[in-house]
Amino acid sequence: MSIDPVVAFFLLGLLGGRMGSDLKLSSGLYDTLTIYLLLAIGLKGGFELAQSSVGALVIPVLVVVAASAVTPVLAYQVLRRGGKLAHPDAASISAHYGSVSVVTYAVGSTYLAQQAVDHDGYMSIFLVFLEFPAIIIGALLARGMKRDTEWRELAKEVLFGKAIVLLLGALVIGWVWGREGAASLIPFFEGLFKGFLALFLLGMGVMAANRLEDLKRVGGFLIAFGILMPLLSAVGGVLVGWGLGLG
Repeated sequence: MSIDPVVAFFLLGLLGGRMGSDLKLSSGLYDTLTIYLLLAIGLKGGFELAQSSVGALVIPVLVVVAASAVTPVLAYQVLRRGGKLAHPDAASISAHYGSVSVVTYAVGSTYLAQQAVDHDGYMSIFLVFLEFPAIIIGALLARGMKRDTEWRELAKEVLFGKAIVLLLGALVIGWVWGREGAASLIPFFEGLFKGFLALFLLGMGVMAANRLEDLKRVGGFLIAFGILMPLLSAVGGVLVGWGLGLG
């Protein structure tokens, strides 16, 4: 089949959850899997960066940062004006659309590799630069631009968050040591990657099953927004990537 079997583990978790199974992943295991995926993706980006020209990535990174900042603002306006959502709800939801889920990226890149679609491996670098603008904009949308805004605390919260620390740290390690220097890590971070991803998706499926009832409460607008916003953002991302000449 053309569909990667790793996706079937999400469906397994979803089905098990809906059938009332006691299947679940402990919070400790879930955190461990998250850390593993972040480190693995960061390392891969570092390996690719070691073989690429850093200067050639400056403009794409700046565009990515701009897109990460603009997208939540647009989403916020749609949610406030179109959906009539309360300010805190609109701010918290819109912040999610400035970045990319590490699992979404992992599944997408795995699928491209399975289909033998050539793509630049340093795309994982953009995960880091997508993360912090989205968090900052989301926080500003929620709190508002005030004179007493604690910029130092906000910067600390963003820059030292788990995702940024792990992605950026692993990226630097992969960049400095390169694939040859870190050869002993490759069997663990690449050879076992899909297995750990399958476990993570299994847990995600169970959580999704437990939240399906929420769809009845959010209303048609939020359901439509949740489907269309990622699709429209993806189209915009494809056009921007094409304009930048990315593979």
